[in-house]
Amino acid sequence: MRLRSLALLACAVGVCAQTPSFDVASVKPVPFDARTFNGMRHTATPTSLTMRHVSLGYIVRLAYGIPVERGYELIGPDWFNPPGESQFDVIAKTAEPVSEAQLKLMLRTLLAERFQLAVHSEKRMLPVYELVLLKESPALHPAAGREATVKWMDDHVDSFRAFSMTRLAVYLGPPHTSRPVVDRTGLTGSFDFQLDLSRYILDPETGKPIHHARGAIDEEGALVRGLREQLGLALKPGRAPIDVLVVDHVLKVPAGN
Repeated sequence: MRLRSLALLACAVGVCAQTPSFDVASVKPVPFDARTFNGMRHTATPTSLTMRHVSLGYIVRLAYGIPVERGYELIGPDWFNPPGESQFDVIAKTAEPVSEAQLKLMLRTLLAERFQLAVHSEKRMLPVYELVLLKESPALHPAAGREATVKWMDDHVDSFRAFSMTRLAVYLGPPHTSRPVVDRTGLTGSFDFQLDLSRYILDPETGKPIHHARGAIDEEGALVRGLREQLGLALKPGRAPIDVLVVDHVLKVPAGN
């Protein structure tokens, strides 16, 4: 145990003697039951990582720091994510407390050992929305403060403070829209503005959300209209190079515990 602690310390100062790994770890396939499934989750402490009923895609995204809303940054097999039948329980522990970054490195080691996961990074041309400026917008005011915040004002009404167009592009991406958004406005600096989507989402007579033909609230359509009519901005379909993590090889069933 002491030797492992020294190895982790060496990695912390940039001199890794070995690949960081958990002291004990269990990875077990669990049957997927749509009737009882209530979402994937994990709990991390300085000495442990516990994951219940998670997909392999969930585990890989956690290990490589890919937020769920940017799932397009992971290119893997179809069964990586629900409704695929592959779900797992993971329980892993360390002898000494480690940082969150070190815990993720240990999880990468576990994936390589149990699933023979091999990945590489590259840029790929993916469908995106380009955030473009249609006209000078009196609704975009130079920021009065320095801290970027979004404040809920009312149903589907948000107030943005100190938002650059680059930050707004990231905010407008998934899950708010179906594609990543890249800034093409040419605007520099930060702005204060408000966006009211209620007129596009809520029925004026009932006050209830309007659903599209597929049964969900059309937030993307509301954003397209709201940005155009209120801020003089548009989401234009296009393609752009996006950094992605590509799975080269992976086992569907983990090696023994």
